[in-house]
Amino acid sequence: MQGYDEERAAQSIAARLNPKQYPDLEPHFDSLVRQAISLDLAYMRESGAVDADGLAGGAYYDDDEAFEYLLDGIVRARGWDDEREMKLASFLDDYMDAQQAYMEEIGLLDWD
Repeated sequence: MQGYDEERAAQSIAARLNPKQYPDLEPHFDSLVRQAISLDLAYMRESGAVDADGLAGGAYYDDDEAFEYLLDGIVRARGWDDEREMKLASFLDDYMDAQQAYMEEIGLLDWD
């Protein structure tokens, strides 16, 4: 996505989240933030919310679909069980808010 710096995003998102809120996930915190970003960007491209040139696409970014895409992707990649999946869902809910705040901060979301 044009204008989106994944490293800067990871730092900003991680700073908005408190790893202590997710004690079972805390050892994985940094890699989870990066994995969520990677999957989120993949969802944006696959859904058409972002086009091949990294510009806004013609499709709407569906928060619920994106959330499920991230949750399923991380659980499958890590082979986590249902208990850890529930804890991951809480983390991802907060991640989605932090991602939105970062994108607003850098001017990638236009609410007009």
